[in-house]
Amino acid sequence: MTSIQITATGVKLLDPFVPVIATLPTGEAKESYSISVSGMGQLTGISYTVPAHTTGKIKAQLQISALSSQDVKDLNTLALGMLDASYREEINEYEKTTASANLSVWTWFFGGGGASASYEKTKQEMRSKGLTDQQITMLMEAFLERATNMSTVEIEFYVNNQNNDYAVSGDVYLYTVSGTISTEKGTSQYRMLADQAAAGGPPPAGGGAPSSGKIIPLN
Repeated sequence: MTSIQITATGVKLLDPFVPVIATLPTGEAKESYSISVSGMGQLTGISYTVPAHTTGKIKAQLQISALSSQDVKDLNTLALGMLDASYREEINEYEKTTASANLSVWTWFFGGGGASASYEKTKQEMRSKGLTDQQITMLMEAFLERATNMSTVEIEFYVNNQNNDYAVSGDVYLYTVSGTISTEKGTSQYRMLADQAAAGGPPPAGGGAPSSGKIIPLN
């Protein structure tokens, strides 16, 4: 059993969907937030091969800005702390059946893969989960703070190909969530990348190897 390490720069993300930009309804307060649950993204430009029955480590600098894994963790903690125990358990079960990994809080909020959420839909969905308007504002302001400070990132992922009889190579597939947020304190676009991925082939088609790791800010 061996382990290899691959380092790459200038890696691009192919987004499956164009982020939805929400417009502020006439007469509403100065808050709006759109979410495009973008689904499975594809990192291209990584040259690697992880042989059968081995593990590998991929470090790659991406040509995009995104929230870090720590940013996502902090936002998840804040959101989960606002939800009743029954909803938190529902998210735990949902995460077991979706590729969105640590982004599952947000895909659960807004309807799963490929869904988009305009200003009105986001607020209605959050209210339906028991959040008050004050909590929604608090959550969105925390989101805006991190989105405003978003920087270019690198991934540091470990590829587990120990159980496969074939080598994996090529692109890396991971879930993305992106959109635009606006409060009285400003407006910013944001992007989140999942901390679990598939190396060499998209799930659930097979032909790939599971990988996991973190998104690290470069600035």
